Amino acid sequence: MKSIIITSVVALVALACYCKPTSKPEVITETVEVPVWLPEYIMIPYEVPKIIEIQVPILLKPYIDNYPEIDYDAVMVGGVKYFEGFKPRRYRCCAGVPTIGYGCTNRSIVSKGRIDQNMAAAVLEQELSDTRKLVQEHVTVELTEHQLNALTSFAFNCGMTNLKKLVNGNNRLNDGNYESVERLMPMYRKAGGKVREGLVKRRKWEVSLWRGDAAVF
Repeated sequence: MKSIIITSVVALVALACYCKPTSKPEVITETVEVPVWLPEYIMIPYEVPKIIEIQVPILLKPYIDNYPEIDYDAVMVGGVKYFEGFKPRRYRCCAGVPTIGYGCTNRSIVSKGRIDQNMAAAVLEQELSDTRKLVQEHVTVELTEHQLNALTSFAFNCGMTNLKKLVNGNNRLNDGNYESVERLMPMYRKAGGKVREGLVKRRKWEVSLWRGDAAVF
């Protein structure tokens, strides 16, 4: 019996050696995502995140702490130059007034008959400065820079008499009604008894300057 068992064991060992592969078999692997369900009652030694956070670049609007201030004096001067236009020789405006340079009606300057552009610009800035002071004298309410410049352009073009009419009276600017300027200013659009397209556009620009959103010329 013992010899039979030994013989069987030897046979099995021989069979195993015969069937053993001589080299390591090639293994092909593939990674797949398999959903895993974890019951709540199963205790695990670490925390399994339920949400995967992915860092994605986001385009953000840059934050600007201080926006550059608008130079409303320069805006006003540029607008006046644009609407007046430069004339090197003496001429008569549509209202029949002798004029020269950038809308200058000063007789001592007009009488010269001719002016270069640099001199005309210097004269204009001085006249606008003088006009601004007069506006400040006749307006009794607080004004912002753009509101003051809007009235300065208006007064330079239409004269102080019309400025006084614009700001004085019941329920007008000096009475505290700031909105009255936007309503009344466009009415000053005539010269020589006729509505002038140039004045219509200028009043529109001055109203936008009064609001603080005038175009820059």
